[in-house]
Amino acid sequence: MNKIDALLDVLSKIYQILVLVYNSKYHGSLVFDEDPQMDRQEVKDYLGISESTYKRKVKEGVLKPQKLPGGDKYFKSQLLSEFKESRRRGRV
Repeated sequence: MNKIDALLDVLSKIYQILVLVYNSKYHGSLVFDEDPQMDRQEVKDYLGISESTYKRKVKEGVLKPQKLPGGDKYFKSQLLSEFKESRRRGRV
């Protein structure tokens, strides 16, 4: 039974990696079960950007929000490449 649990754990991790790759490359709607949803302000805080930078990135298509009642929503996994860029620039 121990080997089965280990195999299931490995398969789960492989699935999570595939979801990250899919989301970062295609901005698909496939997300983790535990992937938190973030609103506009949380995204700005997470990326260390201002309101004007946020609006510019949405206009350029760098950030692709889900338009829902109550405002723009993102899944954290969709912001991975922008987070890496913010870290590279020293914002976070």
